[in-house]
Amino acid sequence: MLMGVAGRSTERLDLVLPEGVLPLANVRAEVRRLLRGMHENVVVDVMVVATELVSNAYHHAAPNRSARVLCLPEREVVRVEVDDGTPGRFPQLGRMGFLGRRQRGLLLVNGLAQVWGHNRFPDSKTVWADVSTVR
Repeated sequence: MLMGVAGRSTERLDLVLPEGVLPLANVRAEVRRLLRGMHENVVVDVMVVATELVSNAYHHAAPNRSARVLCLPEREVVRVEVDDGTPGRFPQLGRMGFLGRRQRGLLLVNGLAQVWGHNRFPDSKTVWADVSTVR
């Protein structure tokens, strides 16, 4: 298995993201397992958001990566959080270009998430997005 599951319950999934390996298929599979029973559109939206945030952490940030998916029923959202070791580099919403293959991830996140942002810490940052569970 490319990615270890550090802890998991019916409401929270903690993902260990290994160095050097981009484990996107495993991220999607674990998200699908966690959200089993939710509306399929919610599951797919959360899988896309998780994929994009994890991919950005691998392509644009330093190691010490981890991720969490939290079901927050009182807020009617599923939150995706991805940590990385680059506190001074913040996510920026790109522009969709005709030939550009990059910079589309946050456009997808922006379109699928109710709200997204980042929190900076001394040695790391967390990029997060809330996906609505109301359909």
